Amino acid sequence: MSKRYMLFYAKSNLSEDDVRRLLEVVRGWHQAAKVISVKGNPRAVIIRTTNQIVPILRGIKPGIKVGGVEFVSVLTSGAIGNLKKRALEAAANGKVP
Repeated sequence: MSKRYMLFYAKSNLSEDDVRRLLEVVRGWHQAAKVISVKGNPRAVIIRTTNQIVPILRGIKPGIKVGGVEFVSVLTSGAIGNLKKRALEAAANGKVP
């Protein structure tokens, strides 16, 4: 199965516990999923999953709420580098939702 990466922004800065709780929820949909924090943007995470799970994650509107933190899907890509670059640019420009 091909890997897909999804960039999510949180409504507030994330703690390690927030990221861990998100991983637990996402693994309910896809056991091999990973949640990757973006260094340089404390509100961004990237979820590594597959093409089959992406529509599920996109379909959750307005976003995924985990432990009081709301995560909003921003962008999907086959390359993690594109998403990291976008998250860092957003942090630098102050344009994180």
